[in-house]
Amino acid sequence: MRRAIEITCEAQKELMRKLEPNMTEYQTEAIVEFVFKTNGAEHEGFPSIQGGGPHSCVLHYVTNRRTLVAGDLLVSDIGAEYHGYTADVTRTMPASGKFTPDQRAIYDLVLAAQEAGIAQVRAGKAFRAPHNAAWDVIVKGMKDLEIIKEEGELKRYFMHGTSHYLGLDVHDAGTYGDLKAGSVITVEPGIYIAEGSPCDPRWWGIGVRIEDDILVTGGDPVNLSASAPRKAEEVEALMAK
Repeated sequence: MRRAIEITCEAQKELMRKLEPNMTEYQTEAIVEFVFKTNGAEHEGFPSIQGGGPHSCVLHYVTNRRTLVAGDLLVSDIGAEYHGYTADVTRTMPASGKFTPDQRAIYDLVLAAQEAGIAQVRAGKAFRAPHNAAWDVIVKGMKDLEIIKEEGELKRYFMHGTSHYLGLDVHDAGTYGDLKAGSVITVEPGIYIAEGSPCDPRWWGIGVRIEDDILVTGGDPVNLSASAPRKAEEVEALMAK
């Protein structure tokens, strides 16, 4: 598992170094999958999701044919499969190398939600505890940004669970009861504001997901994919190289 995740993080970092406007989504896919193969991964754990611009708001988007333009965000959801074990790491990066102020506001909100979720990954906690913690952060943040008024509106913009088990399959078998030491789960909140959403159009087309692979222990959670930059300023710094 650790090796599969290390390879995947290397792929995300290489993509941050190489990404620029006018690349196609399939070219970004080629970059990450080249890193997989170069480092000994036998397969992709699942079809690589490289959603740019409006496609950043589409869950499980795998067409990967669009040409990126300046101002686009790219949601890169990928996983190398190594000796049968699969990683699953998502990073969101600006094609131009810097987030716009509105993109940064959504990105920082998703990151804060993820941090709250990761803090709940402890043996004995309910499987839904990370999701509930992330949800509460996003509800408050989206209200503060005046994108929603009521909590019930959030499902339009955050429509999936925050965690799944990871192992021999990207959505691996698990008890979905209380968390147990030795398990690995993802923590992956997201916000997806599709064109035409009932909010200020300034937010349209912003899709952000941040996903890490977290080891449950008897103490603090261990982020196995922490080597791939997550903070916005860290992503921008690596892209500047």
